[in-house]
Amino acid sequence: IANYPFTTLVPNLGVVRKPTGDGTVFADIPGLIEGASAGLGLGHEFLRHIERTKLLLHLVDITDIDPVENFETIQNELTAYGRNLEDKQQILALNKVDAVDVETAEIQELVSRFREMSGGKVFLISAVAGIGLEELMQEVWQVLEMEETSL
Repeated sequence: IANYPFTTLVPNLGVVRKPTGDGTVFADIPGLIEGASAGLGLGHEFLRHIERTKLLLHLVDITDIDPVENFETIQNELTAYGRNLEDKQQILALNKVDAVDVETAEIQELVSRFREMSGGKVFLISAVAGIGLEELMQEVWQVLEMEETSL
């Protein structure tokens, strides 16, 4: 983890435990670049990892220059790759809210745009400060449980 893009270079797997003790494997996938669906960078390798997931949890840096464009790029690459990746259940979390004033009109507009694009909930979190993580993880567990019962 570092304060610059592409600090994750290879997919990292880890088990996250629920309060009940059950565990779920999480995969930290490196960021996708524009053209990943056409094989640029290690795009196909990373997208193949995504094919095996039940849920996509997007962590978007709210302090980035254009977080909306970053999210749109990923959505476009998921669609362009085919294999219905864009149809996977997705949860969107805007990270680093401890570094901004979430009450400003600019941030509220950003959150509204993300809600429109994702068609659902948007979680405001800070991984470093621990803000919003409990609510986010409750949603993750709920979605995964629904996914398991629908199989």
